[in-house]
Amino acid sequence: MKDIKSLLTSAAGAWLIFMLIAVSIGALREAVLTHQLGELAAHQIGTIVVSLLIAGVIVVFVRRLHPEPLPALGIGAGWMAMTVAFEFGVFHFIAGHPMSELLANYNLAAGRLWPLVLLSELLTPWLAASLIARPKPASPAKAPRARAKTTGLPTEYRRAISHEEISALPIRRYEGEVRVVNTEAALREAMLDIRQERITGFDTETRPAFSKGESYLPCLVQIATARRVYLLQLQQLDCSQALAGFMADRNIVKAGVALAGDVGKLKQLFPFEAAAVVDLGHIAKRHGNTQTGLRNLAALFLGWRMAKGAKTTNWSIPQLSEVQIGYAATDAWASRELYLCFENLGLIEQPGD
Repeated sequence: MKDIKSLLTSAAGAWLIFMLIAVSIGALREAVLTHQLGELAAHQIGTIVVSLLIAGVIVVFVRRLHPEPLPALGIGAGWMAMTVAFEFGVFHFIAGHPMSELLANYNLAAGRLWPLVLLSELLTPWLAASLIARPKPASPAKAPRARAKTTGLPTEYRRAISHEEISALPIRRYEGEVRVVNTEAALREAMLDIRQERITGFDTETRPAFSKGESYLPCLVQIATARRVYLLQLQQLDCSQALAGFMADRNIVKAGVALAGDVGKLKQLFPFEAAAVVDLGHIAKRHGNTQTGLRNLAALFLGWRMAKGAKTTNWSIPQLSEVQIGYAATDAWASRELYLCFENLGLIEQPGD
């Protein structure tokens, strides 16, 4: 509910920017263009400029908030309705402009282009959300030129990297949206997004054990999509049914490193059949890599270093720290980025490789 309120608040703020743009361009048109070009040409130029500027604001809005295409279309319809209500409510009932004068701006046959502004408000959010939401394959740092005959791995990519070389690389952390899932409503929203994915990054975190014979089962599951990372707190919420369906879905790749252990421990919490689980370490090893941990693979293929700070913290606490959230999200995100890189290099033969 909080996310919906935030989205609607941002949408209202964007609409106010639309109105500011329309009023400003209208004043500029009257002051400069009308006297030089005539009323009709000035109207047409001003309307096109307003439509383009509004479309630009909408693209920024969509890139920041990442609404899904259907909700984005609903937001666009709301913007259009608010604009029409504002136009007739203020200019007719308050300013006293005749209704015939206002309706004349909708007459396309007479060269009036005002409907373009309304169409821009209505359709641009849906179009931008549809394009931005599509997962795009990540490109490696260098385009592959030649492939090794025995492994299929481009010669630009090394098979091993030293600790000193990793330490010299820049640190990267996930900087997108992270949602901590610990309520039924949050879980429903998360699964709606996750089910749209072709590829997800997958990982789990477990409370560390420091004594002999002490062990724990996973208390956090991280799932990265193209839009955000979800952290499912298993001790605060029963996610077994949702996760069982996700793990068994053959149409959604679950990519990560050393996943046999993660999957095995999750099965101790609840039963499920695993499908389309892709262990990136196994793929890297098959193509000649001797270091197959997530951090080594990120350094070798993505060219950056992952921080280790929060690995041994208590993942079972109800309120995760910012450091924990950043660490957990980065692991899942990096796994997804690696899969996309491997896919782009042709190293993955099929979803269940």
